[in-house]
Amino acid sequence: MRPLLNLLLVAALVLLAGACSDTETETSDALPAVSAEAEAAEPDGLARIEIEAVRSEALRARIAASGTIEARRLTPVAAEVHGRIVRVHVDVGDDVPAGAPLFQIDPGPYRMVVAEAQATLALAEAESRLADAEAERVRVLVDQSVSSKQRWDQLRTVAEVSKAQVAAAQARLDRAQRDRARTVVRAPYDASIVERRAHEGAMAGMEPILVLQEQGALEAILDVPEATPVAVRVGDPVRLFVEGLAAPIEVQVARVSGRVDPQTRTYEVRADLAEAGQLVKAGSYTRAEIEPSRQEPYPVVNSSSVLNRDGRSYLLRVTDGVVEHVPVRVGIAVDEDTEILSGIEVGDRVVAGEAVVRLSPGTAIEDHGDQDADRVAAGPGPAPEAEPGT
Repeated sequence: MRPLLNLLLVAALVLLAGACSDTETETSDALPAVSAEAEAAEPDGLARIEIEAVRSEALRARIAASGTIEARRLTPVAAEVHGRIVRVHVDVGDDVPAGAPLFQIDPGPYRMVVAEAQATLALAEAESRLADAEAERVRVLVDQSVSSKQRWDQLRTVAEVSKAQVAAAQARLDRAQRDRARTVVRAPYDASIVERRAHEGAMAGMEPILVLQEQGALEAILDVPEATPVAVRVGDPVRLFVEGLAAPIEVQVARVSGRVDPQTRTYEVRADLAEAGQLVKAGSYTRAEIEPSRQEPYPVVNSSSVLNRDGRSYLLRVTDGVVEHVPVRVGIAVDEDTEILSGIEVGDRVVAGEAVVRLSPGTAIEDHGDQDADRVAAGPGPAPEAEPGT
């Protein structure tokens, strides 16, 4: 029995030794495979760096603004004469042409004033004719040496006074007729009625009876931030995004205010909506994108080339195969392009992409200057600076 147990123990030890040998073989075979893959990823041991040439371009900025759609003219209409309202011809929502009657003030009292003024004028004209005739009669007597010249001067003065009384009476009649005509209030332009504040029977005074809005003459009034890379000018394109409309409205800047509001630090910009006046309503909120452009081109780089650190902007310029950090002043930044206002020149070559945050000043770069293929190899150089926050 004992020889059998010893035989089984020997067999177990042999099997265990074989299993360990197989495991070591598999592990040793796997390690060279990982190294081979890593070596294949970077066969020459050099990193690939993207480099671009600074180009010249007049970028168009994109400024966000907000505002309101308003009518170009919004007019509260009150009565021009005092009296009781006897009829209102329109109501809210009505469209009226220029000159159409809006409401009527009781004309009765004004008709009586006109009649009195007409009677006063007729009396003054009669008295003036009588004075003229008497002055002419005395003039003839003066020529015949029958009457004195002093008497003729007196009658001539009376005749002149009578003529002045006629003119005054005519002015009173004109005013009375004008007031009678003003009892009918008419639309000053083609308009829509947007508000009604009084009805028949009310006494008309200084308060408006109706509020008119000019038809088809809407404009977007936008508040533009003062701090923009480019000042907005007349003619700049504007896209208006209005609630309820699937597509933006394409318009242009029509007027630009010359004053900045000291409270909001914004200035007012207006854009006419002559073509889209039927699509929107006055009072609607609108969001806008204004796209002013430079009048002259500036150096432009890909936005990934700009390195921002400690509140300042840099570009990594490659000069004679060596990286140098150049402080720059940034202007318009839109989509993938950034305008450089100072610090760099057109034609300079700068690092772009992810390598911007890894390369330090003095790093050697193998730059072949190929405009079409902008990936080059980075050679040995000083250790790259750590990324911000690391």
